[in-house]
Amino acid sequence: MSRYESQQKNNMVGDFQFIVMEKFLSQDNELPFIENMIMKIYFWLKELSLSEEKGFGLEQSNVSVEKFPLIVAPVSRLKLTRIYDKEDE
Repeated sequence: MSRYESQQKNNMVGDFQFIVMEKFLSQDNELPFIENMIMKIYFWLKELSLSEEKGFGLEQSNVSVEKFPLIVAPVSRLKLTRIYDKEDE
């Protein structure tokens, strides 16, 4: 049963899903050392703090967490070298 009064009054079972978008620091960032440390401290503090599901008072059964990478400063020059197998030549 739902904990919401409006749904309990009518014996309604909630039929909805919440999606929480959670970002994480991508490895594909080219940040200076200081900015990299600031971002790592930010995400460390975020990990220690209250989760968004609990902050909004959502039930765990109605929540899906979608994680996506945060790219602040994309890599500008990426050196790639093609390696051939002897069979390909």
